[in-house]
Amino acid sequence: MPVPRNDKDYDNRLRIAVYRYTIRTGNVPTVAQAAKVIGSTVRQVRSGLLRLSRTHAFMLQANGELWRAAPFSAVPTAFPVSFKKRSCYANCIWDALGIPAMLGCDAQIGASCGCCNYEMPVEIRDGRLVPDHGIIHIAVAASEWYKDVVFT
Repeated sequence: MPVPRNDKDYDNRLRIAVYRYTIRTGNVPTVAQAAKVIGSTVRQVRSGLLRLSRTHAFMLQANGELWRAAPFSAVPTAFPVSFKKRSCYANCIWDALGIPAMLGCDAQIGASCGCCNYEMPVEIRDGRLVPDHGIIHIAVAASEWYKDVVFT
C-alpha cells in the first residue's frame, strides 16, 4: 500500500474507495470493509471518515460507521433506488435523484409520500423523470438541512 503524503491524500483515496465500493455493490462499506479495500487500518479509516464527515457528504452514525456517503445511505430508508441490476438506498428524494444523475444511468426510485406513505414511484429514463410531473416537498430550507439531517 502506498503511504499517503498527508491526510488530504489519504482522505481522497478513502473517499474514492467508498464510492467505488458502493457503486459496485450497492452497499456503503463498513469501516472494516473500507480498511480492507484500501489496505489500511480500521483506526486510520475511522480518522479519515471523521475528517470527511466535516463536509456533510459523509456522515457518521454514533458507532463510527458511515450513515451516509451522499447521495447513498448506509442504512435502509424509504428511498430505495434500483439501477444496473443493483439496488441501494438514498436518504431523501433529492439524494435518490442524485444517484442516477451521478452514474448517468436509468433507475427506479421507490419513493412514497412522507405524510401518508402513499407509493409514489419515480423512474429515470434517458436522464428524464418518468412520469414528468409531480411534487417534491422539501419542508426545511436548504440553509437549515444540517441542523437536523435525520428530520430533514
